[in-house]
Amino acid sequence: MVMLTPDGVKLEGVRVNAHRTGVRRHYVMSFVRLLAALAMVAMVACAPPQEPPYVIVISIDGLKPSVYTQPGPAKIPTLRSLASGGAWADGVIGVTPTNTYPSHTTLITGVPPAVHGIFDNRILDIDDTSGGSWYWYARDIKVPTLLSAANVAGHSTAAVNWPVTVDAPADYLVPEFGGVYAHPIWANLVRALTHPIGLLDTYEAAGNRVPWPMNDADYMSVATWVFRTYRPHLMLVHLFDVDDREHVPGPDAPEALAAIENADAQVKRMVDAVDAAGLRSRTNIVVVSDHGFQATEQELRPNFAFKEAGLLEEDDYGRIRRWDAYFQTAGGSGFVMLSRPDDELLRGRVAKVLNDLAANPANGIETIWTQSDLQTMGADPRAVFGIDMKDGFYTGAWHEPLLTRAGSRGGHGFAPTRTAMHASLVMNGPNVGAGGSLGVVRMTQIAPTIASWIGASLAQGADAALALPAARP
Repeated sequence: MVMLTPDGVKLEGVRVNAHRTGVRRHYVMSFVRLLAALAMVAMVACAPPQEPPYVIVISIDGLKPSVYTQPGPAKIPTLRSLASGGAWADGVIGVTPTNTYPSHTTLITGVPPAVHGIFDNRILDIDDTSGGSWYWYARDIKVPTLLSAANVAGHSTAAVNWPVTVDAPADYLVPEFGGVYAHPIWANLVRALTHPIGLLDTYEAAGNRVPWPMNDADYMSVATWVFRTYRPHLMLVHLFDVDDREHVPGPDAPEALAAIENADAQVKRMVDAVDAAGLRSRTNIVVVSDHGFQATEQELRPNFAFKEAGLLEEDDYGRIRRWDAYFQTAGGSGFVMLSRPDDELLRGRVAKVLNDLAANPANGIETIWTQSDLQTMGADPRAVFGIDMKDGFYTGAWHEPLLTRAGSRGGHGFAPTRTAMHASLVMNGPNVGAGGSLGVVRMTQIAPTIASWIGASLAQGADAALALPAARP
């Protein structure tokens, strides 16, 4: 129906005009919104990229979590301050074996030894032709590390005395190389392995000194200088004096306590360097360890039993000239290798020898691991059996005698589920939050957590990152 106004204007036409006006308004507003969106995109595109946080990982070899979760006797104000303002683990369940090199590799890959390829400290060398070689070389790691992943993500990196880093992809590298001796001439080998070439010469030219052998304070001097000079976004530092003092005098000896307090002082030096650079608000400081410690008294040498059973023969110089079964010591545990792993008859013979050893309580065997057990734990895939020792007992690789006094008063390498073997974790920084205790965590979670902070990608099979509190604004 068409209606007219008093002056004869059709209202229908008014409706049509109003509708068209609304459509025009709709398109105008949409265009305005589009322009605003494009302007926002342009602003984001033109804005400088957000700087990634700095991450400094300091490993105190052999540090037990009870040092910072319980009061005294060690005076560790730096660790306690970092923990109180950040987060810490009541314990870190490590890998099998709980030794330095496989653990440190897990700390930067997020996977167990069976995946990353560093199965123990020393390589398997039954013929003893390597001169006691360790897994020194980064080329033996089969998966991406935090160093390589950070480089891919475009971040600068550094590593000072970190295990398994000879020729590692770090921009600034002073690798750990345990095959050298105390004579100062061997310092030249470490100089040759640094990267870039001449790094330690530049360090000395800046008024510093490179003594030999170097201790925790010496390596931290290098690390703080590298941070002040080059400001890498990811730095790895390994301190080892605590482990040394816990092995020989024992884990509760006064010398071990002094080493722990000195390690705390070295951590403070790095914190002070970060503060002096004005980067504290942008820096995550992560203090870790590779394993715990416990006292040792007796040492079991299963290769003696293999020799008695005709499974191993040695020459007149004590070198192995034939073997069907060989025991590779890993401290508080160890692994049995077979020359013919698929030989069921040989497996049966070796199993009987191991069961007979375990049947005598004097030998100190806690558990015999099957190959299936080892696979579940992510241990050396070449091993067919494994042995975990009772408290107070250690293992040795030599061929005689069966039992002897342990060469040190403290050790590790035992099953990682044992509380005494738990490692440490203290975290503080903008990505951590003041979350307090994280409970007991897995060592494989640490590298994925750090990778998430710097936008780096580890191996597909790496563990999940830790569930941390909300980051600081």
